[in-house]
Amino acid sequence: MSELHPIRVVLFSEVNSKLGSPFLSILAEHPLVQLVGVVTSPPGKLCPYFIGEEDQVDLEKQASERGIPVFRAAKVNDPAVISELAALEPDYFLIGNYQQILRPDILAVPTVTTVNFHPSPLPRYAGWAPFFWMVREGELDSGVTAIDVTPEIDGGPVIMQKPIRLTGHETALEVRESHTMANVALLRQLLPRLIAREYTTSPQVADLRSYFSKPEDRDYWLDFTQSSAAIARTVRAGYRRPGAYVSTDRGDQLTILTVEDVGRKFPEPDAPGMLRVESGAVYAASRDGWLRLWSIDVKGEERLARVPDGAARFDTRFQARGDT
Repeated sequence: MSELHPIRVVLFSEVNSKLGSPFLSILAEHPLVQLVGVVTSPPGKLCPYFIGEEDQVDLEKQASERGIPVFRAAKVNDPAVISELAALEPDYFLIGNYQQILRPDILAVPTVTTVNFHPSPLPRYAGWAPFFWMVREGELDSGVTAIDVTPEIDGGPVIMQKPIRLTGHETALEVRESHTMANVALLRQLLPRLIAREYTTSPQVADLRSYFSKPEDRDYWLDFTQSSAAIARTVRAGYRRPGAYVSTDRGDQLTILTVEDVGRKFPEPDAPGMLRVESGAVYAASRDGWLRLWSIDVKGEERLARVPDGAARFDTRFQARGDT
């Protein structure tokens, strides 16, 4: 067996990424990895996945304390940035939660390849926020995937994959955290092969590909003309931030954090969205039953659900968040 030589790596991740932080530590501490640079968010920009959460991380600080150069380019594909990265003579670019798209010129820089660690079972759930979409779609068969990056977004050949079975009751936050842990394990498992430059790839099956864009207000909006199961999935998908939301007939907006499907606990309502309060508990009618509203967001804090004074039903007409 030939002697292994250290590989030179540049890590790409958002500055507040809870995936990028353990990736940085693993790479910086590995005896056969030279972490020669970290490319992260431009100043003033944070990844929305982690805003407002406890235990914030700072990749710039983490890298600087280790003496690793940090690049905070507003446009990572600019020729000047590419030139700076090429001067580092990297063998690999490794991507863990980085939200700028790498174009062909920058992908040509590493002498071996660029590897992206995506939190979904590619080719399914390519694109933005797969943890949100998997919960909203009721997905049970999930996973994380390391791919050889090509110009097609999340479309490169698969290097390694780790399956994850979901229960269907997780929140998006729980899915994101479990998939972060799985991607960290995937990095540890794959690193020896990258160091040895001995890994295989297999093309993604194009017919199985599904792509999802960044969730918008309408994707977080609760439509009470839907089934209780669909509403509950949207609530879990929105948890914890920004949260699923709804408007009342008085124009108030509520961010609903947790619900429970209680079936046909009460008689059929006059219309979906009707509200009912029993012994202090709040219930809302869906297309096929009732949901108990357990908690809502009040100025960033989770509180027991309550109904605004005078509200009798939820408005089933879509309103963008903040429009009352």
